[in-house]
Amino acid sequence: MKVNIVARHFDISEKTREYIQTEVDHRLEPVFDRIVGCKVIVEKIKKDYIAEVILNIPGDTLTARETTEDLTKSVDFVMKKMLKQLTKHKNKWKRPIDPDKQFVTQSESD
Repeated sequence: MKVNIVARHFDISEKTREYIQTEVDHRLEPVFDRIVGCKVIVEKIKKDYIAEVILNIPGDTLTARETTEDLTKSVDFVMKKMLKQLTKHKNKWKRPIDPDKQFVTQSESD
């Protein structure tokens, strides 16, 4: 999967780009293999770093955002949030059908 990494108001190193790419590859892809696209936006405002992940999956778009004073912490925390949202979305569609709820057919009474 191609991860689009955008840095706003500062430049990030190649090592940081690789770190973000591996985080997405190792945390999110094993959970849900039908991810269409991923965009990671890293922003610096004064002393804070904001990391935002926008994940496109079939039929939905998931977003998560986290702010801390350290870039790697922001990325770690936002990945945890996105992992929670992704597993919740995946489990929502994999719930078993309730066997007690069956179609009721009308019986013909004479």
